[in-house]
Amino acid sequence: MTQIRVALFGIYYPMAMLSYFREAFAHREDIELWTCGPFTGNWIPWTAPGSGMPGMRLPIKYVKSPDCPLPPHFINIPINPSIVESHFPWQPDLSVLVDAGWHFTSRPPGKVVVLVETDPHVLKESYRLPRQYADITFCMQEVYLERGELYLPYAYSPRIHFPLETEKIYDACLIGLHYPQRDALVKKLRERGLQVYYDLGPVFDEYRLLVNQSRVGLNWSSLADLNARFFEIPAMKVAMVANRVPDAPKFLVDGRDFLGFDTSEEAAQAVLSLLEDEAHRKQIAENGYNAIKAHTYDARVQTILETAGLI
Repeated sequence: MTQIRVALFGIYYPMAMLSYFREAFAHREDIELWTCGPFTGNWIPWTAPGSGMPGMRLPIKYVKSPDCPLPPHFINIPINPSIVESHFPWQPDLSVLVDAGWHFTSRPPGKVVVLVETDPHVLKESYRLPRQYADITFCMQEVYLERGELYLPYAYSPRIHFPLETEKIYDACLIGLHYPQRDALVKKLRERGLQVYYDLGPVFDEYRLLVNQSRVGLNWSSLADLNARFFEIPAMKVAMVANRVPDAPKFLVDGRDFLGFDTSEEAAQAVLSLLEDEAHRKQIAENGYNAIKAHTYDARVQTILETAGLI
């Protein structure tokens, strides 16, 4: 089999959107993958509420160094691709820049260069530079899509986000950054006597277990964006309560595959209704699971390769 040579660039945190693209590319037998970018070991710039610490450290087991690790202080510094060109093992057929705030100052080697805007809700302006040299630009949030860009939604990994047969310990859970609207919702649920797991830090195995141990998965995106959790929770066959955003109906039907809300009170009522009716909760979980099945990072990688004309 002739393999497609793919160079994958980005910030190599122990867990990031890049992690899922890396895993999906590496899973394919027709890909020879080479990775490069700033490497931070087990440090990630998330800050746990009340910790007062700059960022946090994740378990060492999740650390995967890129083939060409760059110093971590390069995270916020665009660099000239000539700095890494001598390290390339071959001329790439495809160079993919999964951009979470770091990129090159000019076009890197590659027959086709693809930019993936992972965080346009906060980083859109920073993508102006790499858009100038990318052959194809994908935006992962449709509400921030601009002319000439293609929509590549978030997704889930079938090898990371999957159902488990485990005891239900929590009434609901929300794992992620602590925004005011999320704080308010969790407070409201706890005031009603519910057991809610709410934390920042659990990833991969721990994240999967905690979501599976919950009767309801909570999701409230930071802005008008459709986030990754929208795909991950139903993929684990857990009933989801999520805020309504413009592009959600493209993937799941409100009231059938998940329960949507616009206010914290509506969210709380949705959670309570699911807890009171186990049959309904299980049906929502089953519907969401079946509806989201096709939306994997494997499918997103397939889209990249097809759009680049490599398969």
